[in-house]
Amino acid sequence: MAAVLACAALQVAAQAQEPGEILTGVEARAARLGHAADVVITAVSDGDTATAVIEGRPLRLRLARIDAPEHRQAWGQRAEQSLRQLVWKKQVHIEWREVDRNGRPIVTMTVDGLDVSEEQVRRGMAWVYRAYSKDPQLLRLEADAREARLGLWADAAPLPPWEWRRMKRDGEALQ
Repeated sequence: MAAVLACAALQVAAQAQEPGEILTGVEARAARLGHAADVVITAVSDGDTATAVIEGRPLRLRLARIDAPEHRQAWGQRAEQSLRQLVWKKQVHIEWREVDRNGRPIVTMTVDGLDVSEEQVRRGMAWVYRAYSKDPQLLRLEADAREARLGLWADAAPLPPWEWRRMKRDGEALQ
């Protein structure tokens, strides 16, 4: 984990405008904290993003390995409610994996020993983000939720969020 975070920090430093520019923001906080921390979730933005106060400042955290429906997408609000029920105002353990293109740390999050990404998939509130995860256990949880028609799998043809975002970006009609 620490190696992944260090690699991400080095990539950001390599992209710095000025030679020798000092890391700031997410990467600097991550480097100071190490690869893991116990934090309290203060807000939930959607089904795969939550906020914690770290070093006195709010920091949006993106759950690793999953992609939940966007807020305005079918099942988006229910996925957000599910995540809120799991983590809001609770102490969670996070392990930093990397930083996404939006500057959010991608984290593995557990609460009371429960992997939050796995639970969102188990409930049918998120897809396995196959571009970033081939975890057989997570894929099995998704298959089980689909077979049981849980959550978003109750719909005949749920639209994955990465396709929904592409359609929105390209100006196509959305469901």
